[in-house]
Amino acid sequence: MDPTAASASIVTTTIFPVLDMAAASAFYRGLGFTIEAFDEHYAFVRHGDREILHLQQAAVLDPVSNGSGVYLHVDDADAWHARWTANDVALSDIADEPWGMREFSFTDPSGNLIRVGHNL
Repeated sequence: MDPTAASASIVTTTIFPVLDMAAASAFYRGLGFTIEAFDEHYAFVRHGDREILHLQQAAVLDPVSNGSGVYLHVDDADAWHARWTANDVALSDIADEPWGMREFSFTDPSGNLIRVGHNL
């Protein structure tokens, strides 16, 4: 198959830098994801049978200036927001945005930005 054809499948996976693999793994487990360690420096974050993120140990990382981020498109952002709010995750308010998304955001312990939303 021609890789430039419109029907060609492309899947991307974000790789987040993390300062502390154990803390990052615990954080994502607390969100309800499954963590599959490749080794002590690399892990896969899974939701059901899908791999959604990779975590890679960083030698140096300033969480305040970390510019890494990902957008998780979900079917019902309100349900995800309610679930994580009940688990005491520090989330932004959920809102309808002018770009046509209902979304919220939060950061992990290494400063990686996670935005979650669905199309309006």
